[in-house]
Amino acid sequence: MSDAASAPHGPVGRPIRLEARVLPGTRLEPCPDPDRTAALVVRIIDTAPHGDLLRYEIEVTGLEPGTHDLRDHLMRVDGTATTDLPALPVTVESVLAAGTPRVSDPIRVPVSGLGGYAVTATLVVAAWFAGLLALVWLLRRRRRPANGTAPEATPTDRLAALVATAARRPLAPTEQAEAERLVYDAWRRELALVDADPRDLVAGLRRDPRAARAIDLLTAWLHAPAGAASSVAPTDFAAFVADLVPGDASAPERGR
Repeated sequence: MSDAASAPHGPVGRPIRLEARVLPGTRLEPCPDPDRTAALVVRIIDTAPHGDLLRYEIEVTGLEPGTHDLRDHLMRVDGTATTDLPALPVTVESVLAAGTPRVSDPIRVPVSGLGGYAVTATLVVAAWFAGLLALVWLLRRRRRPANGTAPEATPTDRLAALVATAARRPLAPTEQAEAERLVYDAWRRELALVDADPRDLVAGLRRDPRAARAIDLLTAWLHAPAGAASSVAPTDFAAFVADLVPGDASAPERGR
């Protein structure tokens, strides 16, 4: 290797230009450095023929101080050996005083504890997950019937509640409509008229004596004139409801 004093030189991190370097053999290129651990970063700026040889213009950036051989950072494009190359020394000079710590090697300081932001972020995430779990638990509890839950109200139960309410106060229009619906639906199922045309439903129900009597009783109870209301008001709620709906109306409604 030639004397380091005559080698191209420059400070760490500054490009060093090697111009008109005539070298033997086939075309050269920089060696790959996938891990970025090489002491030199090499760029071939230009290549031109020079008789049977090649003339190169090369730029080198040193990352570590010292004298480096550029041959260790070059390879042939065709993969042949580079043993015929002459020594190519490059000197990289440090601009820092001896013993100065490197930027890549900071002083290690033990962590004494988490900062305020980290603690806040941890608490927020914990609160979010707690709220999510509480919401899931509440939704599952609402969907799952508890032991001992009261059975679903049947049409008879709901109609009995309306009759009891009417004994205390006049029924609202919506309550009257609900009572009519319960009676008509019960007899429609009883007489297999579920699919009947609504315009023909009343006529079909009145063809059955029991249903016709129940409809007349319902109409008199809900729509009798004020002076005649007392004659229709039931004294035995259970018997009155039994007269309004058939016996199988004690099962819960389905399909609603």
